[in-house]
Amino acid sequence: MSKNWFSVKVTAVLTAGILSIGALGAISPASAVVDCTGATSDTDTCTVLTVNTFGDVIQPALVADYRKLHPEIKLSIKKSDLDALNGTALYTQCAAGGAGNPDIAAVEISYSGFWRAYPQCFVDLRTLRTTVGNKSATDIKKNYLSWRWEHGVGYNDSVIGIPTDVGGLEVAYRWDLFKAKGLPYARDKVGAAWSTWPKFIEFGKKYMAKLTAAQKKANIGFMDNVGTIYPAVMNQGTEKYYRNDGTDTGKLVYKTNPRVKLAFDTTVAASKAGIGTRIGQFSSDWNVGMSKGTFAVMLAPAWMMDYIKGQAPTTKGKWDIASVPGGGGNQGGSQLTIPKGAKHKQEAWDFISWYLAPDQQLKVFQIYGLFPSTPSLYNDPDLAGFKDPFFNNAPTGAIYAKGVQKLKPIFEGKLQRCIDMAMGSAISLVANLKEKVPAKAFAKGIADAGKCK
Repeated sequence: MSKNWFSVKVTAVLTAGILSIGALGAISPASAVVDCTGATSDTDTCTVLTVNTFGDVIQPALVADYRKLHPEIKLSIKKSDLDALNGTALYTQCAAGGAGNPDIAAVEISYSGFWRAYPQCFVDLRTLRTTVGNKSATDIKKNYLSWRWEHGVGYNDSVIGIPTDVGGLEVAYRWDLFKAKGLPYARDKVGAAWSTWPKFIEFGKKYMAKLTAAQKKANIGFMDNVGTIYPAVMNQGTEKYYRNDGTDTGKLVYKTNPRVKLAFDTTVAASKAGIGTRIGQFSSDWNVGMSKGTFAVMLAPAWMMDYIKGQAPTTKGKWDIASVPGGGGNQGGSQLTIPKGAKHKQEAWDFISWYLAPDQQLKVFQIYGLFPSTPSLYNDPDLAGFKDPFFNNAPTGAIYAKGVQKLKPIFEGKLQRCIDMAMGSAISLVANLKEKVPAKAFAKGIADAGKCK
């Protein structure tokens, strides 16, 4: 029996006692002397848990909470680009037999269909049980939205990932800019005014008509980037690029699914109407534009709210949240997985099952805005009654809960991300005036999607 094993087990027993009396931060004198904050590798008293992630999947406040509960665990978090992690690193590591694998890896929804085809690259979470509570993935399945749970189920029925948040999708807008231009600005009236995508585009044209020629020349517009409309429309359907035909792989239908053409045409219509700024999302100009009022509207999954707060703190109270055109939507969300080559599988499972439990998902929403994948919270007063002062006291909990519950499950297939990028490139051709005939750009997108492997 190693000293490290003893430390983990003792702390687990202590934690069980702590939780039973509801004292989150309390630790015993014996464990208080353990300080692993500076650890870079395992020691007799410290376990370094490596986590490869992207964006804000792992939130600092919750990491701090876990450190209080488990001072013997150091979470070493490495962030990278979504595609670099999900599309390259994990695949390379799996091909090398798990060499270089972290203990935990985040997998984004757009890659879920791909990784479901390679369950051998991950630990089957049904085979692990929490140190406290003795729970496996099978035991906690009931806590999550069924369609989100399926994103983490391999073709062999193994559970390879547990759902983090649900992106949801609504619209963040600058009510002060709407008011200044004589347009509806109260969230209910705004949502009613753009209840459909054609109405949204018309609303944008009215906003643009209020701008001066100099403002338009300076690339000031109604919304940040019309390209975001494509995934929004796609995710409001029941099928995207695959049809659920009862098989694990599904049937490719992107060539014939009318939703693909509808999403493309709607985005092109918005581009031709000139309502977007053509500023790339997550660019420095985009970040600055949030503060300067360069654009007044952003399609906003729940996680975007925290991003806006971080980039434009001086605009507090000037933003609001209205319903997305078409009703309901989703953008984003991920699964936390344990790759096959993980060194600390037990400790990784203990963290994942704690971090993604309903109580922690509620706290993440209240602090960071990420919307829970645990539906038991949707009628919880702490979520349903939550109002965000940054967004003009909008009842963001109720708004996103209503939208998420309108969603219909969509089958995510193996080539999902690749096809998305092919169609995105086709839209860019039109938006950047490199192709004047939208039908030709669409045909190229479909042709390029056919090259995905």
